[in-house]
Amino acid sequence: MEHRFNTRIFGVAVTAAAMLGCGSETVGAEDCLQCSTSSQGTPIVATDAGIRVGDAQALVQSGESAACTAWRTIRDRQTQMATWGAGATPCDLGALPEATRQASIEWVNFYRGLVGLRRVTEDRSDRVPAQACAVLLERNGQLTHTPPATWACATLTGRDAASRSNLSGNPGFPMSPWYAVRGWVDEGRDLSNTLGHRRWLFSPELHTMSYGQTGSFACMTLGLGARDTRAPAWVAWPPAGWVPMALMSTIWSFSKSGVGANGTQVQVYRDGVALAVTAATRQAGLGDDTISWEVPTPAAGSVYRVRVTLPGSRATEYEVRPTSCAVR
Repeated sequence: MEHRFNTRIFGVAVTAAAMLGCGSETVGAEDCLQCSTSSQGTPIVATDAGIRVGDAQALVQSGESAACTAWRTIRDRQTQMATWGAGATPCDLGALPEATRQASIEWVNFYRGLVGLRRVTEDRSDRVPAQACAVLLERNGQLTHTPPATWACATLTGRDAASRSNLSGNPGFPMSPWYAVRGWVDEGRDLSNTLGHRRWLFSPELHTMSYGQTGSFACMTLGLGARDTRAPAWVAWPPAGWVPMALMSTIWSFSKSGVGANGTQVQVYRDGVALAVTAATRQAGLGDDTISWEVPTPAAGSVYRVRVTLPGSRATEYEVRPTSCAVR
């Protein structure tokens, strides 16, 4: 829900200096590393003291087969959903199947589990506002967080929901919970340059959501509250461990309080070779402080080691292992 904020990007120093080997690195309790010497090539897994690890995160960190099984399970169960049924008049909310609403919750929680965040629940009182928002966008064929009162089907309920929701859609596009949530995390069309959709979905302050959908548009209201005290100290996307290629993004991010301050360094190695990446600080105020960089063509089978160093802090290091999930 970031389009109503002004864009402001700050540069971050990026270096290609050699990383210290896992066995010789000194790390703090907050950013400790568990280093494996397994002959099977088990990835380095970054952990946080006191983290509450979600089931999905445990799977991506436990092995390639487990990560792919988890992905296939939710894909097979939740990607094909019944579509919205339009109402008798253009401004009617129509009928959104219950299974479609529940799929939206499951996709959000699947992604949150991958990064170690606790599950959110549906705010059923927001069902009508979320659906009114989706109908409003559908009937006017545009995405905006500030729909004018002059729009067709404009209501205070729908307009308010648009101002506090993640939005997705395009006229004629076959919308579904998978497309919507996948797009918000992927941020391939991050028009505001904030990564706001991803950061809100991965916020430790997110408690509830509600989903509205029409044929081509979707709105997800976001209910924020007190920060989860059991949340990890940082959140990375893509996460540490095995990540199915269907979930990979070309825009990588790291969120943590204070990240992006002058002197923050980001180093990325692919199979031991330094990549030339340029990192930027994303605008404050949309979820946690965040930096991001691009990896244009993530490759299945490669190992990406990421190291983020904040001024005056010990480095955080983790590995991402994209997998095609090909049947072997």
